[in-house]
Amino acid sequence: MIMQIFSTDTIKAPMTRDRYQTRVAKFFDFIKIPGKTLEQKGRYFAKKGKKNTNWVLSNVLKFVYFQRERVDKKEISGATIINYIKSIKLFCEMAPRKR
Repeated sequence: MIMQIFSTDTIKAPMTRDRYQTRVAKFFDFIKIPGKTLEQKGRYFAKKGKKNTNWVLSNVLKFVYFQRERVDKKEISGATIINYIKSIKLFCEMAPRKR
């Protein structure tokens, strides 16, 4: 699923595709999604998020607030937060929505 979402049809440049996957993986690790592979974590997130959209929003906000603290400490730039959000948003938009 992750590989399909971040495929060459969706993101052409290999480096960009890798960075999107890395950012989504960091988000999944931050919110402690179970699974050994990015694929397993993606499936779990999509399944749980489909059942509870408030859970998704809550976790995205926690992650953004954490990254915002890192900006305040000058560990990362504000643009990095935007890049994380773009990656998470693309995943959420492209994840299968089977009911």
